[in-house]
Amino acid sequence: MGPDGIPASHEDWMPWLLNNLKDTFAGGQLSGERLLDVGTGPAIHNLISAARYFPNITCAEYCQENREEVEKWVRGEEDAFDWAPFIKYVCGLEGQRDWEARQVSLRDAIQQVVFCDVRDENLLASLNGGPYDVVSSVFTLCGVAKDKADFDGIVSNVSHLVKPGGTLILVCDLEATHYSDGKASFPHTYLEASYIRQAVRNSGFTDVKDDVLLFKSIEGLNWDGTSYIYLTARKSLDTA
Repeated sequence: MGPDGIPASHEDWMPWLLNNLKDTFAGGQLSGERLLDVGTGPAIHNLISAARYFPNITCAEYCQENREEVEKWVRGEEDAFDWAPFIKYVCGLEGQRDWEARQVSLRDAIQQVVFCDVRDENLLASLNGGPYDVVSSVFTLCGVAKDKADFDGIVSNVSHLVKPGGTLILVCDLEATHYSDGKASFPHTYLEASYIRQAVRNSGFTDVKDDVLLFKSIEGLNWDGTSYIYLTARKSLDTA
């Protein structure tokens, strides 16, 4: 549902995501300095609110071309994508006027852009840093999973990146069977909200909270899911 309890239009998803991220980071429940974003892609909008609180951000991404796009933006190259409208929007949500300062702080906060394969069972060792205070992943784990068992394994691998007492932020699409790039159709693992919640709990997390954005129509979209889920969870203190 949208914020008023009415099914949302698909164009509402980005404001919904950015507002949830703003609320998570401004809520006072997160601690530490180190954040890992798994499956960043070529984009940095998921990290705008995080940069206000976390001075050490690592972007982990499988695709070299996507890593290069993030690095170009961090360096401020002229042909990098212009994320200024997104930064201005988030700063407006937060009541912050100086969006340019946030842009600088985000560039400074992104200290590494590294390769990451979420199917690597020794994922933490490959990242050379020890568990993180916060690990976020937006549409990556659900997007790459071949089936539900594969999704479970990926969530388990990522769980080891979160330190005990740390926080997982996970965004997934729900009940999709395929998506299209406009030229071809690709299979997508069908995941229900209840299944995702349980997979997270099975990987050692508690205090699982979520917000579901239900769409009123998917006509004309490149995807056949019903909704998106924004989930946060706390890593159990007695879980490695």
